[in-house]
Amino acid sequence: MPIQDAVKPVQKVTTSELSKDFADHLAIVAWGTPGAEANDKIAVTLQLKNALGDDLVAKERIRLTCTEGATMNIANAGDGTVLSGADSADIIIETVEASGQFDLEVTYAQAGTVTVVGGATQGSGFVNCSESIDLTFAGA
Repeated sequence: MPIQDAVKPVQKVTTSELSKDFADHLAIVAWGTPGAEANDKIAVTLQLKNALGDDLVAKERIRLTCTEGATMNIANAGDGTVLSGADSADIIIETVEASGQFDLEVTYAQAGTVTVVGGATQGSGFVNCSESIDLTFAGA
C-alpha cells in the first residue's frame, strides 16, 4: 500500500470530527467585544476556546503585549490574575480555571489604535494566540 493511501483517512479529518476530549487539549485565544472607552480605558475579555470553537474551561498562562505607550492590567473587579508586569505594556496573565477568561483593561491617554497580541510563555500549554485585537481610543 502506498503511503498516500495509508494517510488519506487522517488528511480528511475535520475539526467537527474531533472528540471534545482531544479538542480541549488545544487552547485558542479569542477576544470578546471591547467595552466603551471611559477615562482613557477600554475593557475587553479574553476567552479561551477549544479546537471546536467552544468555550474552554481551563487555566492557562499567556503573555500579552500591546502598543508602546499603552498599559494593561486586570479590569476592576475582573476575572483572572496578573502574574507579572501589571500596569505595563507587557504582562503575563492567568485565565480563571472555572471559565477560561481573563478580563483585560487597557489604558491609553492618546488618540489612536492600540493592538494587543498574545503569546505562549513559560507554563503555557498548547495555546494558539494567532488572534490579536485592535482597540480604538479617542484620546483627551
